[in-house]
Amino acid sequence: MSNLLNRLINQLDTLIPFIAISSEDVFNFIQRENYNKSQQENLPDSYIVYRTQVNHSAFLLGYSYFEFFLIDLVREIYLSKPKMLPKDKKLKFVEILNLNNYESILKLMIEKEVIALFYQSMEKIIEYFSNKLGLNWPNEKYKSMTVEASCLRNCIIHNMNYANSRLSEISNYEINEKIQLNSSDVHSFGITARNLVRELYKQACEKYDCLQ
Repeated sequence: MSNLLNRLINQLDTLIPFIAISSEDVFNFIQRENYNKSQQENLPDSYIVYRTQVNHSAFLLGYSYFEFFLIDLVREIYLSKPKMLPKDKKLKFVEILNLNNYESILKLMIEKEVIALFYQSMEKIIEYFSNKLGLNWPNEKYKSMTVEASCLRNCIIHNMNYANSRLSEISNYEINEKIQLNSSDVHSFGITARNLVRELYKQACEKYDCLQ
């Protein structure tokens, strides 16, 4: 189980040097050293655009690492406590015909539960962790950070870097305002995510001793 937490901490740590390349010195160096005209045409035409692209990439990567920690934590809990799986879910015959043992069927059941869960909003995921798994976000700060990060992720990927109505409701962004994360924003997310996953991990180990 500790490998799950250590993996995420190590992954988030790898973003620190990545964020460092968003500096203006690095941008100017790339501009100076890139003599190929066709390659220059693919480079951002200003430092602001370059910085935003790097920081958004770092944030999206960090959020993905964080989300996969949550996903794998759910998997580990259900693998150790399969009787906790919802009793009202059903598998189709076609889904289990080619499975030849209990373990394979169990993993299929868990995977279907995980997919259904993480297609929901972050608010629903937090609620599921609390009500179903007994793992609580420690305070409202962590809840709001996680929900806002999820909305930012969705706007960057699905709304061309512009804030939507949902993000405007829970942050200082106005509807259709351009999202431009800086390195401090990414570092802040990384620090808060580290603290949150350590707390969730601690709760999981205390509640599910077989995961220690």
